[in-house]
Formats: sequence, structure tokens, C-alpha cells
Amino acid sequence: MKYDVVIIGGGPGGYTAAFEAASVKMKVCLIEEREIGGTCLNRGCIPTKTMVHTADLYRDLKDEAHTAIHTEGLSFDSEALLVKKNAVVEQLRGGIEKALKAQKIDVINAHATVRNAHTIVVNDEVIEADHLILASGSIPARIPVEGCDLPGVLTSDDILENLPECESMVIIGGGVIGCEMAGIYEAKGTKVTLIEALDRLLPNLESELGRSLALTFKKRGIDVHTKSFLKSISKKENGLEVSYEEKGELRTIGTELVLMAAGRKAKTDCFEAEMPETVKGRFVIDSKYMTSWDDVYAIGDCADGYPQLAHTAMAMAVNVISFLNGGNEKRDLKLIPSGVYTSPEIASAGLSEAEAKEAGIEAVSGKVNTLSNARSLIASKERGFIKVVAEKNTGRLLGTFMMCERATDLIQEAALAIQKGLTVHEVLEVIHGHPTFIESFVSALEAVEKKL
Repeated sequence: MKYDVVIIGGGPGGYTAAFEAASVKMKVCLIEEREIGGTCLNRGCIPTKTMVHTADLYRDLKDEAHTAIHTEGLSFDSEALLVKKNAVVEQLRGGIEKALKAQKIDVINAHATVRNAHTIVVNDEVIEADHLILASGSIPARIPVEGCDLPGVLTSDDILENLPECESMVIIGGGVIGCEMAGIYEAKGTKVTLIEALDRLLPNLESELGRSLALTFKKRGIDVHTKSFLKSISKKENGLEVSYEEKGELRTIGTELVLMAAGRKAKTDCFEAEMPETVKGRFVIDSKYMTSWDDVYAIGDCADGYPQLAHTAMAMAVNVISFLNGGNEKRDLKLIPSGVYTSPEIASAGLSEAEAKEAGIEAVSGKVNTLSNARSLIASKERGFIKVVAEKNTGRLLGTFMMCERATDLIQEAALAIQKGLTVHEVLEVIHGHPTFIESFVSALEAVEKKL
């Protein structure tokens, strides 16, 4: 069988590329060895956010600030949450599968082996392709220390599969996965210890976000250790013991479970022998996402140079099909908003003051506390902030950083304004409704305007 394009990986990048290819009448085959939807839908974004939503609701109902609601016998039912999570995943996955069938896209549920740029073997059948797109995604990484594979040392895949009950958990890694899981388990009543090697949580985001989240976590009883390095994990009679180095001292902590949340590595096991060039395990690509092999492209988590986010993969998918058909870039990947579903939520888009300085741009910033926002006060939400960065000479909006209720939704207005090159004054010309959470963004813009 021969196709215009074969896509390996049925996650957000893969199925989006398949839909785009089918829409321009390309003959397309999508190969996925596990479930359609990939990590994001089945073992990542969607299951996590389903659990985060329930954990936040449970925390809110327990909060003494909600004096108008009386909840006797309130409890967290992990089994019921798993049923809900599975129902959400199955409904979304079923919708994608129906859409693939409606578009007459050939879907093969099996492992693919790439012999060369134009030849793929699936179930002992040879498939030929004019173009091959690698959208194979990523898998959880483990820090290679003694005991990293002991029973009770879990990855995010394991956690999301059955949400195991435990009285204590040590989370290795203070990135997005580690912080979101810490919030879920803290709400369930688990004693959570978070160990991060770098100097703050969420080290890939603007520095104030991670430091503020650490303060919130500590207030809730989560034990946060930064600049701390995992040394080993050992089995003890009553569970596990984690050894880590902090401030030059070797320390230990006993725990029931360990979550290894030390990032993700690209999945590149689909090659028979040689493979395209990689750097740090991810495929090297050019400006049109082509690898070192002609006619072989890589998008999403397995491609180097871009953040491992579902919406990044989807944008790359739209672009790569346009490139294959002689078109131009349809999605601008110079600005990619990011979100962390902690409580409060965290979101960012654009340049921080430090990044602006590195780029030779003179910038000013404005910051507001969201506790003064009427909607935040009505909702009894914890203290948060919104910070805006603008170019000093022009007033052009450069970046926005949020730690507040609905941050992952609110960031979209900021991202649009930054992408379109709008000034602070131009955004302020738009009338925003009252009372709304977005008014804190307006207040931050006003704080910057005074400095311009």
C-alpha cells in the first residue's frame, strides 16, 4: 500500500496532521501502537486536569471561607474519580476515532518499524510513503539512581492509571507534572514532599511563578525542597526510603510511594536500524520540521527546539501539512502560551524582564495582587498575581505572567495582544466587563502604563 503521507503517532500532533492532510485530499495513514489520542488524552493532560478539577472543588468545599455551604461527611472518593476520568477520556477518544473514520483516514493500531524514509513495516506488511511524519510523542523519564525501578516508584502513567491511595508520597521533580500531582494528592489528604534539583519550582517559567507557588504549597503543608538532589531509593519494612542531598548534607525521608516526575523523553523506538539525527534524544529538524532524512518530518514531543505541549504539536501539524503542499506557516510558533493546572492556576506568554534584557530590549513591568479583584474575593480564592512586561520606548506588550484563578484561560487575551504587537494603551482601549477575573490583567496593564 502506498500513501501520500504516513504519520507515526496518534496523539494531538498525529491526528491533527491526519485531519489536515485529509482536508487537502492527501491519501493518509495514521499508525498508533496504543490508544488514539496519545499521551495527552490518555495518560497526560486530560486525565490530570479531570483530577485537578475534582481536587480543587473538594478543597474549595472544605475551605472554611465557604461559610454558606455546610458539608457534613464530605469525602474524596478516588474510585469514583477514576470512573469519571475514564468516562471523559473515552468520550473524547471516541469522538476523534469517529472523525478519523468519517474522513476516511486509514488507521492502523500497531507498532511501526521504519526501514528507510519511504518504507514502513506494520504487522509484517510493507507500507510506502511519499512523506513520513514522526509524531511519536514522549514517555516518562526516570532518574537513573539506585532503586529507581523498585515497586512503589511510579511514573505519571502509573499514577493516572489507578490513582493509588497513600498516606505519604515523595515527588521527584518540581516541574509541571510534579506540581500538578502535588496539588491533587495534597487535596486528598496525603503528606506530600516535593524534591527539585534546581533553585525553584517550575524552573522553565518566569522565576516569580515558581517561588510564589512554593509559598502556597508550604502554606498547605506540602514539604518543598529545592536545590536538592536525589541520590537513591531503598526498600524498607514499612515502605520506601528516599535519600537526597540538600545544602551539602545527605538526608533521608520515609514514604509510602515515590512519584518520578523528572520530565519526559522522546519516543524514538520505531526505527529498524539507523535513524535521523537527534540531540538530547529528540529529532533535529529544520525550519520546516524536516529531519536529517529527506521527506521525513518530526513534530511534537519528539522534535527538538519546541516545548513539549499538546498545542505545540497541533500547531506544528497544521504547518507541516501546509509545507508539504507548498504552503507557508499557518501557525506562529514564536509565541506559545503555557499553563500549569495547580491551584491557583499558572500561565505565561511572551518574554520576562530577564529575557527581554537578554534580547537587548529595555522593558518595564507592572504587577497587581489579584486579592483586590472582586471576582477573586467573591470566589474566596487565594492570593495570586498578574505581571505584565512591556517595551519601555514603545509600550508594546512583551509578556504576561499569571498565578490566579482561570489563568490558563485569561492568558489567551495576553497572547493575542503580544502576537499582534499591540501596545499597552491599545489593549486598555478595549472595555472589559465587571466583575470579571480579567480585570486584574487590566489593572496590571494600568500599572505598566504609569511607568511608560
